[in-house]
Amino acid sequence: MSIILDHLTNSLHTLENVKNNLNQIEKISKFLEKKIKSGKKIFVYGNGGSFADASHFVGELTATYETKSRKPLPFFLLSSNLASLTGWANDFNFNDYVSRELSCLSSKGDVVMILSTSGGNLKNQQSLNLIKLAKNAYRRKVDVISLLGKNGGELKKISNKCLIVDSKNTANIQESQKVICHSICAYLDTKF
Repeated sequence: MSIILDHLTNSLHTLENVKNNLNQIEKISKFLEKKIKSGKKIFVYGNGGSFADASHFVGELTATYETKSRKPLPFFLLSSNLASLTGWANDFNFNDYVSRELSCLSSKGDVVMILSTSGGNLKNQQSLNLIKLAKNAYRRKVDVISLLGKNGGELKKISNKCLIVDSKNTANIQESQKVICHSICAYLDTKF
């Protein structure tokens, strides 16, 4: 049972450290509120478990979080069309698809929110699709918000707003990112 206790202890410690980012979470929440009120769209994406968390986050905001009467908010999960994703990955290159999709869906002033435990690494060829997504967003004048872990990787350098969870443990980072996303949901529930 010590493995379970160790995980819980590390998770709670990481989450306790997230409170040090309270101002940044509030800034991101207010920024999203402003974008929504000005008619902009928010696109969300991540790889693997971060994709699952991105999907959950979008679901909370297009359906309901706690306030059942809140209107649906314009959040969109990138790469949710599996026919397009797998067709492009098969015929061309997986790393280009999500950036391509953003090109046809986004407009100047929209937002892309990227969840990643590492932030990507060019040298190690890690999460290249996320890096391409952020660079394409920058070219299209789409703001980039990144929720990251570890050292923030490449994405910390190319994001308009960035929050790095202070942990090297992937599971603890994802757990904290989910709490951050739920905190944003709670904030947005009170504004719409």
